[in-house]
Amino acid sequence: MANLRQRFNPAALLRFAMGGVLSAGTTLGTTALFHELGSIQEHIAAAAGLAIALVVNFTVLRLFVFRASGVSVVRQLPLFLASSGVFRLFEYGAFLLLNMLLHVQYLVALVLVLGTSFLLKFVLFDNFIFRRS
Repeated sequence: MANLRQRFNPAALLRFAMGGVLSAGTTLGTTALFHELGSIQEHIAAAAGLAIALVVNFTVLRLFVFRASGVSVVRQLPLFLASSGVFRLFEYGAFLLLNMLLHVQYLVALVLVLGTSFLLKFVLFDNFIFRRS
């Protein structure tokens, strides 16, 4: 745990927050676009929005947030996809719980879910996935 505190990088956290805003905007925007303009069911629109954000996330995290361009994509991409897959499953499950069982409006549910996973993702990505070797 002491190693995590020594490595803490406030600038990376700020960039991660900026990337998070972009990711959340991508998720919310595409979800609303698919549902409101495309008449796609909320649950399918949310899944598509989360999938699109996955592509945006990897690019932003690799090139802007952690600036790990010296580390092989071959090493980072599978770890990112696996960890993001777990996070996305958690996020989608939490979205369904809030929206379908608790009847929270679908965009509000997405905001709540994305907010709760923010810090966990930063710690994982900064210390394991995008760590410079």
